[in-house]
Amino acid sequence: MKKKILIVDDDKFMRELLIEKLSVVGYEVSSVSEGILALSLIKENMPDLILLDILLPGLSGLETLNVLRADDESLHIPIILISRLDEPELIRTAKRLGADDYLVKPFTAETLIEKIKNIPGLGN
Repeated sequence: MKKKILIVDDDKFMRELLIEKLSVVGYEVSSVSEGILALSLIKENMPDLILLDILLPGLSGLETLNVLRADDESLHIPIILISRLDEPELIRTAKRLGADDYLVKPFTAETLIEKIKNIPGLGN
């Protein structure tokens, strides 16, 4: 059974690129453009991994992360934050809030796939 990845990013090009790259290596990929949409989608279709942008309209990535980590149903889902912001304090905050990893844009598909495969249960 394919592992499910949810991409939460307001950049349509980034979502489409990640969907293409991750689908090719065997993941089932869905995407949304806002944190609030992600929360409702996660309730109905629990992903195995979430790729979460920090800068989102409405509910930010950090706020979305906070909600997910406070909910017993989504507490176990690995979350990789992705952002153009390469600020050590922000990265520390993200990890403190429960992010499993942090990836600075731009990154290569190979780098992302390697990070995903290093998460227990997600290596294809």
